[in-house]
Amino acid sequence: MTAINEAAPVPAGLTAFYCPLDVEVSPDIKLFQQHTREWAERFDLGEGDQGRTRMLALTGSSFLAHTYPHATGAVGQALADYSAWGWVPNDVIGSGCPLPEAISLMGRWEVMMHSPRSWPSSADPRDAALADVMARLRDLMSPVNWERFAAAQGIWLYQMGWEASLREQNAVLSVNDYLVMRMGTGAILAAESYIDPVEGVELSATEWSRPAVRAAASAGLLAAALDNDRYSYIRERHLPVKKENLFHAVHRDHPELTFDEAIERGVAIRDRLMTLYLRLREQLLTAASDDLCGHLTGIDRIISGNFNFATATTRYLLANAADIFAKTDEPTDPSTAPLPYPAIAWWWEHLTP
Repeated sequence: MTAINEAAPVPAGLTAFYCPLDVEVSPDIKLFQQHTREWAERFDLGEGDQGRTRMLALTGSSFLAHTYPHATGAVGQALADYSAWGWVPNDVIGSGCPLPEAISLMGRWEVMMHSPRSWPSSADPRDAALADVMARLRDLMSPVNWERFAAAQGIWLYQMGWEASLREQNAVLSVNDYLVMRMGTGAILAAESYIDPVEGVELSATEWSRPAVRAAASAGLLAAALDNDRYSYIRERHLPVKKENLFHAVHRDHPELTFDEAIERGVAIRDRLMTLYLRLREQLLTAASDDLCGHLTGIDRIISGNFNFATATTRYLLANAADIFAKTDEPTDPSTAPLPYPAIAWWWEHLTP
């Protein structure tokens, strides 16, 4: 297998993003940032580290404003606060926290997603913050939107625990294995569960469950999650805790490739997912209800807003990489054929001729 040079310059293939979608930013971004910072400080979200508290607040509120630009009012503010909390599990998993402790935290927080007041006497400020924001969201959302939101966040926490377990085992992941894990740890279902409350819609169970809708949402949101592999790889490649990413999985499946070639192959996988999303989206919109139109608009904004967020926030942005990212209107791989990975190949079956 060709050796990976982690100290090499940022490969050019990481910096161009196929994303022919409009971008918006919430007009309430400054309010979200201010109020989320106040909320995070009130709960000491950074556990005594004021700088980390401020960083979590700014990251969460900025993420909400960029990826859900139609978020407003009390729902928008509660989701901004929750998004600040949402980086806590990610940091726990990426910090080298002992596996038993990490799994215990994920399990406790998963219960609190459904039942926010389960541990009222907990001294952990992260518990108190989660209890507060989930109770607010339960009051602000419709019962259907709340149940979908809470369930999706719980699935994400389970998958974060799975990632920690795989890392502890030094598990070897193929591309197919990695894509399965990334759908969970990339929080694609969790991200989708924000959309209906933000857009003021409520998909019926029939529309939500349609295979073509599930395939479209999964393809588009997985493409966005794989974009994060690019931002995160640039930031994390010199850290002592190495996180699995798509490019390592591609290199493992194809050891004859150089690592730069594995990056190119990984970007092509992402671009083919994006192409599939756009085709399925166009197909669905021909006879979509107003709620489904709003839901698909929300997916569009997550994908395009994720790019804006990642290129504007200090969580991902490096001092020597401030201007290297760009959007393009053409995929690196124009193929419309199904990708050869069993976990996702069925998505292409829902394209009409």
